Amino acid sequence: MNQTIHNLLTEQLASWETARNNYAALSGVQVKELNVNGTLYKVQFNPARIVSSGAKVDAKSIKERKCFLCPANLPAVQKGIEGHYNILVNPFPIFPRHLTVPETAHVAQRIAPRFGDMLDLARQLTDYTIFYNGPKCGASAPDHAHFQAGNKGFMPIEQDWRRQVAGKVADYGQATLWWLNDAP
Repeated sequence: MNQTIHNLLTEQLASWETARNNYAALSGVQVKELNVNGTLYKVQFNPARIVSSGAKVDAKSIKERKCFLCPANLPAVQKGIEGHYNILVNPFPIFPRHLTVPETAHVAQRIAPRFGDMLDLARQLTDYTIFYNGPKCGASAPDHAHFQAGNKGFMPIEQDWRRQVAGKVADYGQATLWWLNDAP
């Protein structure tokens, strides 16, 4: 699957000007690292990301726009790997390899029924860290279920989480959900 995704990213950057320009803009992103009480934060100044991070997500705006994660509303140039979740190149990247993984159907952005899906994606996309950005946590599409994925090793928490583990929440088959003490 990782090679298929690599091929998708290569093809999309060759054929999709918006994505190509925004990935090229990553080279100019300014990053500052902050250590706050022993937790490392990376703060990005990424002007090309403002289209996504500045999206209007109030109820009226969402009701009046077409959902940009629904297959029928994707730009014609945007291609993906289709399934129950579509794997798409995120045209407004934070990571050097940034994917958006929306459910094909237009359903609410809620994590509770999707823990198993998230684990399945993590097993398939071994070169990526899968994460969930909830409707009240800055998701630019709070009305459409989706995950995001970024190349492994980019986020500080990937190196730090073991020393921050505070307690086990629950076991889910082969996975364990932990809560972290004083972590972002």
